[in-house]
Parts: sequence; structure tokens; C-alpha cells
Amino acid sequence: MTNYNKSLPSVKKILLLSLSPIFVLLIIIFCEIFLRREKEAFPVNIPCRGNMIIEAQYDNQKARMVTSLYFSFLSKNKILISLSGTGYLYNNENVVVEKKTLLRNIYYDYIHESKATDTYSMTSSQINIDSVDDFDWRISSLLLMNSFFLTGHTDTLVLKKYGDNALLIENNQSPFTLCVFSKSL
Repeated sequence: MTNYNKSLPSVKKILLLSLSPIFVLLIIIFCEIFLRREKEAFPVNIPCRGNMIIEAQYDNQKARMVTSLYFSFLSKNKILISLSGTGYLYNNENVVVEKKTLLRNIYYDYIHESKATDTYSMTSSQINIDSVDDFDWRISSLLLMNSFFLTGHTDTLVLKKYGDNALLIENNQSPFTLCVFSKSL
């Protein structure tokens, strides 16, 4: 009878050890399903790419910008927007008088202001401007949102999932890019 009682704890240990991998597997499956649902709900942690064409006319100045945009949510309420493209200044006869290069990364701290309207308040915390970027104050103020060239400036953006593989990014005036991402399985 004593041998039977001594073997009972061994059986419990073996049973627990054999069930441990099953519990770990169930936790992994649950986490994968949860993360997949989160990604389907909104493309957080999925970078996307888009294009912007901006035209502006103020008084006697006319400008145009053609830019590629890279957008990514980072950790700890941070967002990265990378811009690369070209800006043009025109004279009264619609002739290009200046051509400028845009190449910069803007890091933002963000607050998700409203889940109902997908509104984000984004403050530029760091702007890394490449050496070939020659956007000066004049063309920047004509074509860029303030937070694209002024560190510490806050802009409000609406980020809406558009279809199954795109993010529509708009400011308070209008949509400015449709950013496309690829879903990972």
C-alpha cells in the first residue's frame, strides 16, 4: 500500500508534464488569433506606402509637389512618416523657376483622440533631413503640413482603414494620400 501512495505523485508529475506543451500550444494559438484580429481591425504595426500630389497657390506664388510617403506605427505611441519627392515653384506664365528635393523622416508622438472618428493628434518629435533635401522655409510653408518641417508642431490626422489593404490619411482640409499595405498571414 505504501508503494501505491508513493507512485501517485509521480503519475501526477508525468501527467502535468505531458499537458504543459498542450497549454503552451493553446496560448500560442490564442495569441495568434487575437493578433490577427487586431491587424484586421486596423493596420497597426503594418507599414504602408502611398503617393501625394500637392498643388498650392497663394497670392502670386504657385507650387506643386510630387512625393512618395512611407507610414508606420512604431512602439510606444510613435509614428514614422518618410517623405521623398520633388517640389516645383512656378512663375506667372506657369514655367518652373525652381526645383527642390524632399527627403526626410519625421517621427511623431501621437494620441489617439477618437476611436469613433479615427482621429490622431500627432506632434513631430524629431525630423531627420537628408543632405540632398533642399526644401527651404518658403516652399515648405507652401506645400508641407507644419509638422513635416517644424519640430514640436502638432497636426491632427484622420487615419481610416479603406478596404482590405489601404489606409486613407487625411487632414482637416482633405484626404492627402491612400497608403497601401500588404497583409501578412
